[in-house]
Amino acid sequence: MRALTTIVFIAFSLSCLAQNLTEQVDTFLKKHVKNGLVDYKEIKANPAELNQLVNQFNRTPLLKGDAEKALLINAYNIFVIKGVVDNYPAESPLKIEDFFDKLTFSFRGKKVTLNQLEKEKLYTQFPDARLHFALVCAAVGCPKLASHAYSKDKLDAQLDEQTRSVINDPTFIRLNGSSAKVSQIFDWYAADFGGKENVIPFIQKYLFKKVLLSPKHSFYEYDWTLNESK
Repeated sequence: MRALTTIVFIAFSLSCLAQNLTEQVDTFLKKHVKNGLVDYKEIKANPAELNQLVNQFNRTPLLKGDAEKALLINAYNIFVIKGVVDNYPAESPLKIEDFFDKLTFSFRGKKVTLNQLEKEKLYTQFPDARLHFALVCAAVGCPKLASHAYSKDKLDAQLDEQTRSVINDPTFIRLNGSSAKVSQIFDWYAADFGGKENVIPFIQKYLFKKVLLSPKHSFYEYDWTLNESK
């Protein structure tokens, strides 16, 4: 009985730690993200809150299911901000050397790059095309960064809401009658959407506008300008 009580207590404690971190991320994003743009200058001037979050992700325990999925999304977005702030001012994440492939962050006691966190830890465990609209790479061409954290209890609804918001952003999906110009995200990660033939059906599923899109579509050039609020 004592062993069972200990296990329950540990599980409860881990859940509380994860929930507390989620709330802190939520507060941070609400404070520093407006309409998808990040106030990197202000964060650079006062980095303590960001650094505290980064340190907590390094100490966070392994979770399960949606709790782990939400935590990894939040970690990615916070690490992106950290990577920019540490190299600020910058015109673009691509102006920061090896931003996605060699810049590392401490996560659970190990060094990880953004691409490792995204592709090896998140996508391998939780393949979900909607993640492409929740993970934001610090560029204007990315989906707009949500000004809230993702949480285990609301994750599915949050991912649906974020995907719907991005798909209906006229700067992201550029409609002209039944034709569309779409983000290169749908080209680079076509396989995650079920192949190129399923890109338009995916978009159509989340589109508010009642229009039957042609299967033919084109891609506009990705804008790698930093998603910075002025």
